[in-house]
Amino acid sequence: MLTWCRLRATRVILSARFYQSSLFGDDETLTRITRPQKMVERINKLQTRLELDKAKKQSQKLRTRSTPLIISCMKKQFNQHKGDVTRKDFSPQSLASLGWKKSQAAGDHMTFMIHGKNPALLKNDETSLKFETFELNEMLLKGLEAQGISTPTNIQNLTIPKVLNGEHIICAAETGSGKTLAYMLPILELLHRYKQSTGDSEVPNAPRTIIMAPSRELVDQISGVASRLAEHMPFKLRSLCGARGTKYKILYDPKETVDVLVTTPGILGKMLSLGKILPTQIQSVVLDEADTLLDDSFSSLVIRILQKLKVQGRSASEKGSNAFSNIQMLLVSATMPRGLDDIMKDFVSVDCFSRVTTENLHHIMPHVPQTFIRIKGADKPVKIVEIAKKAQTEGVPTIIFCNKSDTCVWLSNTLKDLDIDNIYISGRVMEKDRVGRFARFQEGYCDLLVCTDIGSRGLDTVRVQQVVNYEFPDFVSDYIHRTGRVGRVGSKHNGKVISFITKKWEVDLLWQIETAARKMSALHNVNANIKRKLNAIVMKKSEMQV
Repeated sequence: MLTWCRLRATRVILSARFYQSSLFGDDETLTRITRPQKMVERINKLQTRLELDKAKKQSQKLRTRSTPLIISCMKKQFNQHKGDVTRKDFSPQSLASLGWKKSQAAGDHMTFMIHGKNPALLKNDETSLKFETFELNEMLLKGLEAQGISTPTNIQNLTIPKVLNGEHIICAAETGSGKTLAYMLPILELLHRYKQSTGDSEVPNAPRTIIMAPSRELVDQISGVASRLAEHMPFKLRSLCGARGTKYKILYDPKETVDVLVTTPGILGKMLSLGKILPTQIQSVVLDEADTLLDDSFSSLVIRILQKLKVQGRSASEKGSNAFSNIQMLLVSATMPRGLDDIMKDFVSVDCFSRVTTENLHHIMPHVPQTFIRIKGADKPVKIVEIAKKAQTEGVPTIIFCNKSDTCVWLSNTLKDLDIDNIYISGRVMEKDRVGRFARFQEGYCDLLVCTDIGSRGLDTVRVQQVVNYEFPDFVSDYIHRTGRVGRVGSKHNGKVISFITKKWEVDLLWQIETAARKMSALHNVNANIKRKLNAIVMKKSEMQV
C-alpha cells in the first residue's frame, strides 16, 4: 500500500514539473530528442534538389511558352527552343537524327524553323547607309536606281571600300547576299576614275578586268549584271565561253576594245596562249566561285592563267598590298577551300589578301525552314512525285537536286511521263541545249528544274521558292550552295528546303548539320573539292560491294 502511494506521488510531482516547465520554460529536467547530423544533411540536400528540379521544370515551361522553337522534331523530346542554345551539353544523345542509320527510323522527320531575319541584310541601325556613302559616280548610282537598288547588303558594305582602296580581297559570304555587285561596283568605279585621269588609250583585245567563273550559266548571269550597269555607264563588256563557236573565235576573233571580260577558264586559257587576248592592260582579276575554280578540277588551269596574266607576287613569303604587280585580285565565294595556301603558294602568299567575311558565313540560314525526312529508298519516287505535283498545281518554282546525271535524266523522264513538266540540267547536256534551259526556268516558262550541283553554284535564283534534295549531297559545301538557291536578297519569299535521308553516310553528314544548328555555330569541314568527291564515290561503291 505504501509503495503504491509513493508511485502515485511521484507521478503527481513529475506531472507538476512538466506543467511548470511548459509554462515557465524550465526544461533542464526534460529529456532532449535529437536527429543524427548526417541524416539532417541528407534531408537538406534532398530538399534543395527537389526545389531545384521544381524551379527547372517551371523555367522550362516558361521558356517553351515565351521563346521560339528553332528545331521541331517528330519526337518532341528532341525539340529545341532558342533559349536552349545556352546549354553546354550537345552530346550525340541530344540529336534527333542519332538513330536514323537504322531502317526502323524511316518516317521520322525534323525541321529547322525560322528564327531570324536574312543575315545578308544590314542590321537595323545600319539601314540608313546608301551607295552614295562609297562616293560612286552618278552613272553607277543611276544604274542601281533603275534596278530599284538603294541600300547595300552587309557584304557590299564591307567589301566595296576595300576594293576601292586597291586591296586584294578574299570575299566569303553566305549565298544570295549580293557578292556580284560587291565587286562589280568598285571595279567599274576604279575603271571610271582611271579613264578620267589618264584618258582612254584603247588597245584591242586587252581587257582592263577579267572575271572568271566556273560555268557558262554563271558567266551569263555576271554579264547580265554588268550589262544593266553598262546602260548608264560607258564601258565595253565582252562575254566569252567555250563551245559557242570556239573554233571560229580562235581563228577569226575580231580585234575589239574590251574593258571587262567575263569568261570561263577553258576558253580564256586557249585565247591567251594564241595571243587572242592580251594581258598587257590588266588592272584587276576576279575569281567568282573561287572555291570551285581553285579545287582539284580547275586549280592547275586557273593558276597557269594567273601566271600568264602575270598575277604573281615578288616572293611567296612577301606580305603587303604591293605583292602583286599593279594587278588587283579578288577571290569571291560562299565557301573557301581549306588548302588555299597550298594551292597558291607557288606564286603568291594569301597573306597579301584582306579577308572579308560575314558573321553568318557557313551557318545554317536562320530565315529559311529546312526539313529532313528519313525515308526508305523505295519510297523516294512516290514522295518526290507528290511534292512535284503539288508544286506544279500551286505554281511554286522548285529545284530538285540529284548527285548524278543519270539520276537527273531518270527523274526528269519519270516526272514527264506523269505529265509533270520540268527542265533538267547536268554536265552531260550538250552546250547548244544547255544555253537556254536555265533561262527558260528563270523566265517562268517552267516551274520545275531537275539538276545536279551544276545548278547550285552562284546562280541568282530569286524566283525559286523550294529546294528538294532528292539525293542528299556528299559534302557540307554542296548543302550550303544548294540551300542558297532560296532566301536570297531580292526574293519575295524565304522559300523552304526539303531533304531526303536514305543512306547511312548521309546520316553522318546530317549529324554535322544538326549539331551546328543546335549550337547555332558554323558548319565545319566546309570545302569544295572534286577529287575528294570522286574518292568518296569510289569508297561508297566498294562499301556496297562488301
